[in-house]
Amino acid sequence: MRVLAAFDDNHRHLGLQALAERASLPKSTASRLASTMVSLGLLERGDDGLFGIGLRLWELGSLAESTVSLRTALAPILDDLVSVTHHHVQVLVRDGENGVVLDRRDGRSPLPVFYHVGGHVPLAATAAGRVLLAAAPNDLVQEMLARGDYGWPTFECPRPSATDMTQILTDVRATDVAVVRRPTSPVVSVGVPVRNHRSATVAAIGLLMPAKDVPDASALMPLLQATGRAATRAIRIRLAREVPDWSYD
Repeated sequence: MRVLAAFDDNHRHLGLQALAERASLPKSTASRLASTMVSLGLLERGDDGLFGIGLRLWELGSLAESTVSLRTALAPILDDLVSVTHHHVQVLVRDGENGVVLDRRDGRSPLPVFYHVGGHVPLAATAAGRVLLAAAPNDLVQEMLARGDYGWPTFECPRPSATDMTQILTDVRATDVAVVRRPTSPVVSVGVPVRNHRSATVAAIGLLMPAKDVPDASALMPLLQATGRAATRAIRIRLAREVPDWSYD
């Protein structure tokens, strides 16, 4: 797991030395483990000698029942939303203090959206992320706010204070919608929750649009709220049995 955890969005290919350092392993141990993992298909090694995640690992990951069920249930909803709005759409689930992109669709407008399926997204700085954060356990939220960073992009405008963020999350809980428009960002986003049959928020759908083309994102709120309700119905219909919790602490 330490070898696998050495890879992330910014380190998709690693040489042996870098792999050993990021996994906090002796180089000889990293070499032995990596060679075994290559033979099993868990890692791949290119002609340049760099290691990357292997196809077998993706095959195993695709067997995760809760992820597959959720993606399958929401796929038609995402297709309809991007067809109507022509904007970027994504689905997030919570993984501790981060969001994970479960699925996404690209819109027509080019946007600096670099999150890929399986990639991590900061919760507080994105609309779909705020929806998940608003539904997260209170202890986790308070711990993040007490630290004062909560994943806010360092290159962006000053992050909201803990007091401001608390009010933002309160508003999200009351309205079932989140809107994020940062002065220095070319993207505005709107997010809504997706709930299971126990009314627990298991995912969030986010719509991302060019800020210059969306003077008033609130006009899209009714559409997104209707989409969230449709997604919730899709999950409840598809998964009549007890649904796993797709958020992980």
